[in-house]
Amino acid sequence: MSTTVTVRTDRSLRRSLEERARARGMTLSQTVRDILMDALAERPLGAKTGHLRGKLVLREGQEESWRKVLRERSWRP
Repeated sequence: MSTTVTVRTDRSLRRSLEERARARGMTLSQTVRDILMDALAERPLGAKTGHLRGKLVLREGQEESWRKVLRERSWRP
């Protein structure tokens, strides 16, 4: 069964949603549903942030100083 949810947005957000829907060949409703389903999907943190991974390339001799800084700023015990 389908239900209706009304959401108020400003013109800018509506325009952005319409542009995304048009670019994907989808309706505005389907675009919003997809965005909401993706936002609510229960996935491991690594799956959500995997695209953010990178590599830090350090010059010789910098490695230990970076390790020290990272240890000092780490929120983990």
